[in-house]
Amino acid sequence: MIFDKIKLNYPNIWIKDTDPERIMDIITSTIDRDYYTIDFTSGFSQHINNSWKSVLVPNPVAEMTGGPEYIVTHDPSIAIDYLLNHIDSKRPKTYFINVIGDASNLVPTLGGILASSKNSYRKAFWSDDNDLMPLQLILFSPQDIPEHYAHYFASIEDLIPNPAELTSIISHINSAANDQLIQLENVKELVNAGLGLSESQFVDLCLTSVVNTGQLDPKFVYDQKMSTIKKNGILEIIKPTISFADIGGLDNIKDIIRRTAKLWNDPQKAKAFGITPIRRMLMIGIPGTGKSAICQATANELGLDLARTGISQVMNSYIGQSEANMRLVFKQIRAMSPLCVWIDEFGRDLSGGGSSSHVDGGTTDRVHGEFLTGLQELPEETFLLCAANSLDSLRPEMLRADRFDKIMFVGLPSFEERKHIFQIHLNKINTDHTYNYDALADASIYMTGAEIVSLIRETKFYVTSESFRPIKTEDILHFIPRTKNTIWLKHNSMVTSMYEHALEQWDWASQSQMDDAEIILGKKKPKTSVSNISWG
Repeated sequence: MIFDKIKLNYPNIWIKDTDPERIMDIITSTIDRDYYTIDFTSGFSQHINNSWKSVLVPNPVAEMTGGPEYIVTHDPSIAIDYLLNHIDSKRPKTYFINVIGDASNLVPTLGGILASSKNSYRKAFWSDDNDLMPLQLILFSPQDIPEHYAHYFASIEDLIPNPAELTSIISHINSAANDQLIQLENVKELVNAGLGLSESQFVDLCLTSVVNTGQLDPKFVYDQKMSTIKKNGILEIIKPTISFADIGGLDNIKDIIRRTAKLWNDPQKAKAFGITPIRRMLMIGIPGTGKSAICQATANELGLDLARTGISQVMNSYIGQSEANMRLVFKQIRAMSPLCVWIDEFGRDLSGGGSSSHVDGGTTDRVHGEFLTGLQELPEETFLLCAANSLDSLRPEMLRADRFDKIMFVGLPSFEERKHIFQIHLNKINTDHTYNYDALADASIYMTGAEIVSLIRETKFYVTSESFRPIKTEDILHFIPRTKNTIWLKHNSMVTSMYEHALEQWDWASQSQMDDAEIILGKKKPKTSVSNISWG
């Protein structure tokens, strides 16, 4: 985008970044035109033969002071006047300004030239006269454009180093130490560890790694980056430890993710066959049914880190901060891709379809708008998983077909899935006892996976604390009535409503859950009644 704006000679560009020198180097080496800047050490300079040379300008007070006729200036306004009135070159001209300190102090002094430049750009367009093209101003600042001047600028950010640039930095540091700091096979891992960092941040962490570990250590750089991200409390990066083998049932969603992983790992073949891998998935389901575990297992299957966030983590009491936080979330996601992103409790804090102006001054609506914008701009290398626990929390526009590639419903585990869940967790117990999984699955009907895990944990606690022995089937059956299946008992209407919607509109995460839908909706009796189970 930045190159397009420069080639089009767009008059005023604001680049929000902390590494202006790096970006200036990239621009000056990519597009052939005349470049000038104000260096607060060397003053007004022109880019000539890959270096910056000072430009002498008429001394405005020479006659009064008897000083030199030409001087080096550090005043941006004098430099602009010189470019507009003393340079005869017809070549396009770009003037870089690195904004030091509070941007609101400098920008108002440029108000006249900003307005004039936009007007000249419009005249050049309608008259088809390139001679009317204005001087192009590019301002660098780590801050946002002052609000009252935002309409004068094209705003650009996220100009972070790409993998090739990070590789170049690593090579430069390593060659200075006679190639002793990192093995060739570890360079890619270090590059991945540095994704999302600015040039100065990456250089700093690399050099800090050398000081602390004696080498360019990818793990050191990654851990330091994660520590920084964790401090802002908005985005949590997780190394997934759960695989599909740790999740009972949910055959359909596992199959979809595995197929997606196959396409992601061979993008050339996917492209050759005209197949677009799934990249955005919304899981709607009952709390405790495995949505969170699926998110971790999906990242594991795709071989990606998992970035977790939620709307509640974004919301802030300060005016404008919530929207800024949402932009920051997506900025970090874009910078760190490839990445698997998990947005938990999706929609909970953006519920309702009307304006929030009467509640929070419109903050929720603006955050919602920022979210939808960020959703549309996600890079192809980002896999997005959103998990929602109720229909009431979802705005209608969130369920539009173009928002997500798949909307999957996760319901109560079926008989076979309950057996599988018991097997996964009871197999971790060292015992000679053979569990009756059919009896356990029958007795735990209407329980979620989380409730089954809680049941096993509670049974172990009471049995072991009393007799110091491994638990048996009879122990678990005895404790089932004491472990309330709260979701089914207290939120029955919510569960049945979600099932009805799922049958009409959504794909199912589990075929066996879909087959059991009539049981949950009360249209069909379970094969085995819980009342016939012996509790021991």
